[in-house]
Amino acid sequence: MSTGTVAVTRTAVQVRSELRKLTTTKLWWILLLAMVLCSAGLTALVVFGGLNAPKSPLSFGTADEVVPAYNLSVALAYVFPLAVGVVLVTREFHARTITATLLSEPRRMRVYGAKILVGLCTAFAYGAMSVAASALVAAALLAGHGERAFLGDGHVLGALFGSVMVMTLWGAIGVGVGALVRNQVVAIVGILLLTQFVEPTLRILSSSLDAPELGNLLPGGAGDLAGGGTIMTAAAGADGGTQTFGFLVLALYAVVIGALGGLRFARYEAS
Repeated sequence: MSTGTVAVTRTAVQVRSELRKLTTTKLWWILLLAMVLCSAGLTALVVFGGLNAPKSPLSFGTADEVVPAYNLSVALAYVFPLAVGVVLVTREFHARTITATLLSEPRRMRVYGAKILVGLCTAFAYGAMSVAASALVAAALLAGHGERAFLGDGHVLGALFGSVMVMTLWGAIGVGVGALVRNQVVAIVGILLLTQFVEPTLRILSSSLDAPELGNLLPGGAGDLAGGGTIMTAAAGADGGTQTFGFLVLALYAVVIGALGGLRFARYEAS
């Protein structure tokens, strides 16, 4: 058996091992269920309010206007795939199984790469299910109120696909963050503070300074833009960018954070 074949086989074994570590606990499906319910529930609340509130600022008359209703999950629920990525790494340090993992596979970058791959695949599945739930709820409410759903429109489909890809990138970012921080409680509390309080505050501040485009350089703002624009993008007045630009910015965050996390993971001294 050639060296390349052996490397591929060992990598596949490591990926299966990382996937098994994730799926043998309840946390993965609890987070998935919470994400789907959160996405569907918030979408129902926003769309129903937009359709029935007398002075609602939301309009659903064109394909562009319904996009924020369809991809609401990318604006609010991205913390779930981010958390899954964090847990993939921090749980091993918390449970002190990281030593056994590194003794069974001493090539640390292979272990880290397997965690990145599982994080990407898991986040993709999470994103696909949550975006689908949001889209179905939004389409049902629009149709039920006599509005066009635009679900087959190319612009809407592009936004939905973009939203799933954004969720996927958040999974990789989570793995990098987990490798950098290692402490599970600190990492989870930190991402909640940064994503739900610090970044929204910075985006509002940039908008108040007449520079809303600066918000698109933040990871959440870039993700909203890559998803085709969300209610957060519109609220901040930063809807002048393109999906491609949003993808590039978010991908850059994923690469940089992933690389830094890999360096720290490689330097861990098993004891």
